[in-house]
Amino acid sequence: MTKKAKLFLAIGLFLSVISKVLQFKFDNPLGDFIVIPAAVFFVLTILFSIKRFDGYSEDGYQKRRQIMTAIFACLAVVSFQITMIIFAGHQNDFGLFGLIPTILFAVLFSRHFIRILKEAT
Repeated sequence: MTKKAKLFLAIGLFLSVISKVLQFKFDNPLGDFIVIPAAVFFVLTILFSIKRFDGYSEDGYQKRRQIMTAIFACLAVVSFQITMIIFAGHQNDFGLFGLIPTILFAVLFSRHFIRILKEAT
């Protein structure tokens, strides 16, 4: 695991623990929202643990593609988290509309990620 991935993991774990303490110990709704950046750091941990992804950025074009891939992955997770907070946490069916951007960003992420994996081999 790279240093970047370890840093992202440590930040994600810290935010996740803070989120759960706020949610369950203090019954504070802020805990619902702190889980969103925690999820983003977990996604970045996974991405930067993949050697082909982390070692991909040799020039400016590849670096931009790597950044766009990470952004799409994070946006997919953020939109999914918000969907679940609204749908499951607040029992509001309107939250299901959040699946539209989740699917869109997941498709964009997968297209970029597959391209990176193919070019990195």
